[in-house]
Amino acid sequence: MSKLGKRLFLITILLFSLQHVNAQESMMNEISYVYMEKLVAVALENYPRVKSGESRIKIGEANIAKAKLGWIAPVSLSWVHSPANSLNILNPTFFSGYQLGIFFNIGSFFQTPFNVKGAKEDLKITKNDIAEYQLTLTTEVKRRYIAYIQAMKLVQVASKAAIDAQTDAAMVKYKFERSEVNMSEYNNTLDRLGAQNLAKINAEGGLLIAKASLEELLGVKLEEVK
Repeated sequence: MSKLGKRLFLITILLFSLQHVNAQESMMNEISYVYMEKLVAVALENYPRVKSGESRIKIGEANIAKAKLGWIAPVSLSWVHSPANSLNILNPTFFSGYQLGIFFNIGSFFQTPFNVKGAKEDLKITKNDIAEYQLTLTTEVKRRYIAYIQAMKLVQVASKAAIDAQTDAAMVKYKFERSEVNMSEYNNTLDRLGAQNLAKINAEGGLLIAKASLEELLGVKLEEVK
């Protein structure tokens, strides 16, 4: 075997080894559960719907306080001033001076505990809804983070495959110029190179989309989460 033949053989073995390594790559080692929890914490702090939930809780607490004021609502005070030297033929009075009256609405009094209880139940529902959404948001952040890592890994694999295809194309081109391969094989190699480059572009686009999707929940750029 000539020196050139030995070199081509070694390069072929190297390419096969690289492809074998690519096939064994895994994304599991790329996932950081500590970082994932940081992303969840950022989303729970920044996402607008979570902030709206906090405002709803404050409104619920205010409604409870308002309902409790109903305990004093049934009691009302009124006063009347009857001058001593006045004469009222239509509504004669037997007392003169200032007269104080206290009125008690028993219906309103018994309605107050129900109003307070209702306000408290509304607050419980609000808190349960918020807790449920926080669980949903937590799961969605984790899902999008995993999708981002997957997309990043796909870019790495696609980039390596594109490099391998480019190296293979260069070798076949060299052989074609020396009439060692035919036109059909040369064209097939170029087609594979084009397909790998297209796969790389698609993978890069998928990574950008996955990143933007994750940042939508975070409210900040991914690079800002340390």
